[in-house]
Amino acid sequence: MVHWVGHEKDHIISIWSSLKKDVIGPKVLERMFVVYPWTQKYFPFDGKFKAEDHPVKVHADKVVSALDIAVAHLDSVKDNFTELSKKHADIFHVDVENFKLLADCFIIELAHCLQAKFTPEVQVAWEKFFKVVVDALSKEYH
Repeated sequence: MVHWVGHEKDHIISIWSSLKKDVIGPKVLERMFVVYPWTQKYFPFDGKFKAEDHPVKVHADKVVSALDIAVAHLDSVKDNFTELSKKHADIFHVDVENFKLLADCFIIELAHCLQAKFTPEVQVAWEKFFKVVVDALSKEYH
């Protein structure tokens, strides 16, 4: 279990609730596909995609929904992600490194969206949050 300190939970919950998730989710995936093109292999693209493409939007909605659960249950993310981890390990065979890459892209997009509000304290909270999420998604790979 992670130990949240100071205002970390508050930063995560308040920022997450203020985001336009239907916008940021596809942008994060698009960024990942551009910066890490090998991650495209899990999707039907043919090398051409945009944030507004249907497969990107559909998966972005799933990612955002999972993150909604993580934010709502900050003290039990691993428990809430067991099935999702199993699915990614056993059915989709997603390389666990992709979870880290997606988390990095989320951090970058958050910084871009929040700009001056993305303070060092906020960054630390989000880095910690995504570390917990990546650990939870990687759980069934071990």
